[in-house]
Amino acid sequence: MSTTRGQHLLGKEIGSCVLERLIGYGGTSAVFLARSLTTQEEVAVKVFLPRSTLVGQMRRSFYERFLREAETASQFDHPHILAVYAYGEHEGMPYLVMPYMAGGTLSEYVREHGPLSLQEAQRYLEQIATALDYMHDQGCVHCDVKPANVLLDGSGNVALSDFGIVRWLPRATETSDSARPTSKTSKETLMGTPDYVSPEQALGETLDGRSDIYSLGATLYALLTGDPPFKADTPIALSLMHVHETPTPIGLLRSDVTPQIDLVMAHVLAKWPDERFQMAGEFAGAFTQAVREASEPASAGHVQNSGDGAAHPVLALAAGQPSVQIKPLMRGRARFWRSGLLLSLVGIFLLSSLLASLLIGALTSLHSHAAGKSGNIQGQLDVLSKDQQDWPQSSTFSFRQQSYVIHNPASLGGPVLAFYANHLYSNFRLQVTTAELKGSFNSADYYGVAVRAPTDQARYYLFDVTAWNNGQYGFLRYDGNNHWTPLADGPAPSFKSSPGQQNTLAIVAQGSTFTLFINGKQAGKPVHDDVKQARASGEIGLVVEEPKTEVAFSHLFLSTP
Repeated sequence: MSTTRGQHLLGKEIGSCVLERLIGYGGTSAVFLARSLTTQEEVAVKVFLPRSTLVGQMRRSFYERFLREAETASQFDHPHILAVYAYGEHEGMPYLVMPYMAGGTLSEYVREHGPLSLQEAQRYLEQIATALDYMHDQGCVHCDVKPANVLLDGSGNVALSDFGIVRWLPRATETSDSARPTSKTSKETLMGTPDYVSPEQALGETLDGRSDIYSLGATLYALLTGDPPFKADTPIALSLMHVHETPTPIGLLRSDVTPQIDLVMAHVLAKWPDERFQMAGEFAGAFTQAVREASEPASAGHVQNSGDGAAHPVLALAAGQPSVQIKPLMRGRARFWRSGLLLSLVGIFLLSSLLASLLIGALTSLHSHAAGKSGNIQGQLDVLSKDQQDWPQSSTFSFRQQSYVIHNPASLGGPVLAFYANHLYSNFRLQVTTAELKGSFNSADYYGVAVRAPTDQARYYLFDVTAWNNGQYGFLRYDGNNHWTPLADGPAPSFKSSPGQQNTLAIVAQGSTFTLFINGKQAGKPVHDDVKQARASGEIGLVVEEPKTEVAFSHLFLSTP
């Protein structure tokens, strides 16, 4: 980039403004600090000033984009959308006159000061969300939401900018002579910026406001971590990662991000539009609630020694905070088929059901099974009542009377999982009594147990059940990186599917063999998992998958050989 591009315009008058200082470059424009001759106020003047290497059709395309930005922004009147005071041409060069935003872009701010605090991110997210909801109500999709297109005014307020590749959605009453700016369906329009594009944008599909909501989620990810959700060597590879991959949970990158916040992020970054928040304000509200819960004092956790006499800080954190795991949704798996991978709809449904089922089943059956295979272990200590300090407690996880209740609120948008922190088991017998207190009772109300999880809960087995179709169970292995292997599933005829009824789940783990029980009846055949990825030992956890579902767990007995 030439460092002299635009210098010849300093001191000149453009649009009743005198250009005083060059403050920024883009590939096709330069931005000047200027002073209005009519108001004497400082303003910003953006001038179409492409590099000399930009010629032919590409130059004309960017010229049209510049004009489209001026026409579009001039139609909006919102406190968090960067206004356009005036626009026109000066000696053949299009220009825009805009407010001067002294704080620069959010991208520049994070680069200079590091990731935002949760409170800063919350404030800016709420402001951008109101701007996007306003635009979407007008029938306009921004298509390029990213930190570099959010400007700071220096007083804690932000404004959304750069409307060069907006898409106007057709309206039923719209005529061909509509006064709204037109948007062309070009690859430039469809792609946006690969770091932040939605999956449907990357695939060149029809867009609506939910595409912007995904990009807003990717923007928030960058504001909280300093980097966008994915990195790749080429724009195409990067775009496809938005289609196929799941970003690293932010909670693994910074200690003040709770599982609830990670669940909100997983919801907004869902691969399918109808699995995301449907409005930007809904996303901002869920994030605000999760941040508020994160600021509540966590229960004091019990810290165990790591074996060398020193307390393990990661384990201490795990003991004091809830742990939440996010499973891929059925339609998210279908994305692979839509992109060309040959995954059958039946397989997708099965994987989704297993995912949810396995979260529950590990908690049920030893309670009633008196035969020698499972062993009756009711005489053992109840680890829920005995070690309450080792179970997370918050508005999502709480002890009520004799039960440990997990409530999955609608705002989380995904499953929640609480681990019995700092207790590792290899061969064991487990039984737990469950009762679904709230839920649909005929849908994906999956709940159950995760077993043999490492302290980072990155891999484990899931045994879960659901009242759907008179009772179903599943068992699968999670190997990390969004890879699930279904191991068993089927009907659970002994399952009591009415609201509030108690079910006892149990699992016997011996080496690589798992025997599952529901209300004393063995569920299917014993499961053998002799592969290299098999989990040998780890923590146990209790799971409730479906939002708006509440399950009570009690009488959790563990016995080891």
